[in-house]
Amino acid sequence: MKTRVMILVSVLLLGSMPAFAQKTIVTGRVLDSLTREGEPGAVLQFFQAQDLEKPVAYTTADEEGRFWQRLDGSGNYELLFSGVGRFSERRSFVIPGQTDTLDLGEILIRDDVEMLSAGVVVAQRPLVKMEVDKMVYNVSDDVDSKTSTVLDMLRKVPMVSVDGQDNITVNGSSSFQVYVDGKPNQMMSQNASTIFKMMPASTVKNIEVITNPGVKYDAEGVGGVLNITTNREVTGGASAADGFYGTVMGIASTRGGGGGVTASMQKGKFAMSLSANGMYNSIRGTETDLVRVQDNGFSTSTHTATGMKMPIAMVNGSASYEIDSLNLVSATLGFMSYGMKNENGFTNTILVSPEAGTYSYSGTLSTTNNRNNISVGADYQHLWAGVPGRSFVLSYQYNGAPSVNNSMTLMDATSFAGFDFTDRKSDGRTGSNDHTVQADFTTPLGSKHSLSTGAKYLNRHNSSDQTDYLRENGTWRENPASSLQYDFYNRIAAAYTELTGNYGAFSLKAGVRYEHTWQNYSSSAQKGSFSVNYGNLVPSASLQWNLGLTQNIGLSYNMRISRPGISYLNPYVDTSDPTARTYGNPDLEAERGHNVSLVYNIYSPKVMVNATLRYTYAGNGISAYSFYDLDNVMNTTYGNIVQSQNIGLNTFLMLTPTSKTRIMLNGGFGYSDLRSAQLGQQNAGWNYNALLGVQQTLPWDLRLSANFITSGKQITLQGWSTGMSIGMLGLTKTFLDDRLSLSVNGLVPLARDFKMTMKTHTVGSGFTSDMITRIPMSAVTFQISWSFGKQGNYSAKRARRSIENESQLNTSTTAESMSSVIL
Repeated sequence: MKTRVMILVSVLLLGSMPAFAQKTIVTGRVLDSLTREGEPGAVLQFFQAQDLEKPVAYTTADEEGRFWQRLDGSGNYELLFSGVGRFSERRSFVIPGQTDTLDLGEILIRDDVEMLSAGVVVAQRPLVKMEVDKMVYNVSDDVDSKTSTVLDMLRKVPMVSVDGQDNITVNGSSSFQVYVDGKPNQMMSQNASTIFKMMPASTVKNIEVITNPGVKYDAEGVGGVLNITTNREVTGGASAADGFYGTVMGIASTRGGGGGVTASMQKGKFAMSLSANGMYNSIRGTETDLVRVQDNGFSTSTHTATGMKMPIAMVNGSASYEIDSLNLVSATLGFMSYGMKNENGFTNTILVSPEAGTYSYSGTLSTTNNRNNISVGADYQHLWAGVPGRSFVLSYQYNGAPSVNNSMTLMDATSFAGFDFTDRKSDGRTGSNDHTVQADFTTPLGSKHSLSTGAKYLNRHNSSDQTDYLRENGTWRENPASSLQYDFYNRIAAAYTELTGNYGAFSLKAGVRYEHTWQNYSSSAQKGSFSVNYGNLVPSASLQWNLGLTQNIGLSYNMRISRPGISYLNPYVDTSDPTARTYGNPDLEAERGHNVSLVYNIYSPKVMVNATLRYTYAGNGISAYSFYDLDNVMNTTYGNIVQSQNIGLNTFLMLTPTSKTRIMLNGGFGYSDLRSAQLGQQNAGWNYNALLGVQQTLPWDLRLSANFITSGKQITLQGWSTGMSIGMLGLTKTFLDDRLSLSVNGLVPLARDFKMTMKTHTVGSGFTSDMITRIPMSAVTFQISWSFGKQGNYSAKRARRSIENESQLNTSTTAESMSSVIL
C-alpha cells in the first residue's frame, strides 16, 4: 500500500509539472486610436481573471508601443492599460496549455475627454511626458507654438535654459548634441541658437531632452542630447487609412516673415511626407559698448552698432515601405540653406596713458555667411516573429555642408604705433562631408533581461580655402601670411554593449561604450599640421523604481565627452581686429564629464511634477581664455584648463485645475565652482532661471497665453554675465473645425527702454573687461494656417534605431532614450 501511494503521488507531481513550469511570452502593441502612433512607455498590468485586485506582472512598452511579458501558467487573464489623460483599456485573454507565445495584437487607447453642456468636446492633453531618462515637450499641443520660434519654446522645456544672449544650456551644460528627427544636421548643430530663433515653432512636433542617453548613443555632449522632432515625422504603416493631408501657413512680424507647407500621404504599406519652410528675420539697432583696461594703464573703448539680416529655408522629406510585418525600409532627405549678413559700424578710443592722451578711429565691418546642408539617410529594419523584442537595424547616412564666408573691414584711421589699421577683406569657402555606417542588434535574454550591442564608423572631412586681402593704394592685394587652406579629417569607430533587466517595480540598465578617434590636420607649411588619436571608454548605469502607476524615481550615472572641433584646434591666427588676435590650440584633448542625477516624477489628472537633482564634474574642461602680450594686443585661445563642479535642482510643475486652464512653472537653481591652476584663477556663484506660464480658454473659444521668463547671473571662469526678464502674451482662434487658425503674439523685454540689456564682466591676466549689450528684442507676430485633406498619420515609419552622429565641442547633436515609465 505504501508503495502504491508513493507511485500515485509521483504520477500526480509529474503530471502537474508542465503546468507549473509553463512560461508564455505575451506580446502586443499599444496605439493611439486616432493617430495610430505607438504609445512609448505605456504602463500595462496583468491580472489573473479570478483576482483583479493584485497584478501578477506589469511592464512598459518600448519606443514604438510594443511590449512583451512572461506569464507563468495557463488560464484566464486580463490586461489593463491606464494613463493620464487616457481612458483605461482592458483586454481579456486565455493562455491555453503548452503555448510559448501569445500575440494580443493592437490595443487602441483614447483620450479621456469631458463633454460640455454645449456639446463641445474638450481635452487637456499633457504638454510634457516625464521619464527617468528623458522628457518630451509636446510643442504642437502648446498654443504658443502658433506664433513663437523654436528658441522661444526651448525656454519652456524642462532641463533647458536660454539666457539673455540666447545661449542654450541643457542639463546645466553648454556642451550638448542636437538632432532633427533622430538624424544629425551639421548646420543646425553648429548654429543651434541662431537657427532656432528663426525657425517657426509650428514646424516642430515635440522636443526631447535626454539627460542619460546610455551607451547605445554617442558619447558626445556633456549635458546630454536634444532632439527636435518636426511635424513631418509621424508614424505610418499598413494599419493607417489611406489618404492625404497637409497644412499651409504664413507668418508676418515686426522683424520679418515667412511661410511653409507640410504634406503627408499613405497608400497601403507605403507612406511619405514632405515639408518646406522659409523665414526672413531682420534685427537692427543692437549696440555694444566694450571697455578693456590693462594693469599698466593702457585701455581701449569700443562702441559698435549692428544690423543683421537672416534668411533661412528648409526642405525635409521621408518615405517608408513595409515589406511585411517583419521588414521595413525607410529613407530621409533634408536640405537647409541659411544666411546671415551683418553690418557693423564701430568707434574705438585708445588710451596709452593719462599723460599721452587718447587716440580715436572708426570703421565698418561687413560679414556675409551663406551655408547649406544636405543630408540623405537610409535604414533597414528586421524583426523576428518567433522572438518578440529581437531586432536588427542597418543604417547609412551622408551629410554635406558647403558654405561661403566673406568679410570686409574698412578703417577711417591714421597710423598709430603698434597697430595695423590697413583695410582688409577675406573671401572664404569651407566644406564638410561625412559618411556614417551603423549596425544595432537587440535581443531578449529570458523574460527579465535584454541585450543590445552595435558598432558604428564615421568618416568626416572638413576643408577650408580662405584668401585674405590688404588694400594698398586703392588696390586689393592678396596677403598670403593670413590666408588659410586646410584639410581636417575626423574618423571615429565605436562599439557598445548594454544589458537591461526588469524585476517587477525595479529596472536596471548598465553598459559600456568604446570610441576611438583619429584626427589629422594639414595646411600650408607655415601654418603647420598635426595628427592625434585617442580612445575613450564610456560607462553608463541607471536604476529605476516604479513607486506606483503614477510615480517613479531614478538614479543614474554616465560619463560624457566633448571633442574639440576644428575651430578650437586650428592654429591659424585671426588678426582682423587691430587690437586683438584669436587662434586655436592643436594640443587640446577631449573633455570628460561625469554626471550623477536623481529624478522623481509624479502625476495626477490635475498635477504633474518633475524634480531632478544633478551633479556634474569635469577635471579637464575646455575654456577660452584671454591675456595681453607686450605689444598691448589681446590674445584669445583655448585650453584644457578648467576644473568644474556644478550642482543644481531643476523643477517642472504643471497644474490643470479645469479643462480650460493650464498653469506651468519651469525653473531651477544651482551652484557652480570653476577653478584653473594654470591661470591661477577661480570663480563660484549661484544661478537661477524660471518660466511661469498660464494658458486659458476664454469665451468664443479664444485661447490666451501669458508667460513671464527670468534668469539670474551666470558665472564663468574669468567673470560673470547678468540675467534678463521677458514677457510674452498671445491669442489664438480657430475656425471651420480647427482647419483655419489665426494667432497673434507679442514679446517684450521687461526693461525701462524695452531693450534687452546684458552686462558682462571679465578679469584676466593683467586686465579687466566690461561689456554692455542692448538688443531691441520687442516683436509682434501674426500667423495664419490652413489644414486640408483627410487628417491622419500618413508619414513615414522610422526604424527603431538609426544613425546619431558625434559632434565636436563647437557643434552639438541628439538621440533617443531607453524605455521607462511615461507620466
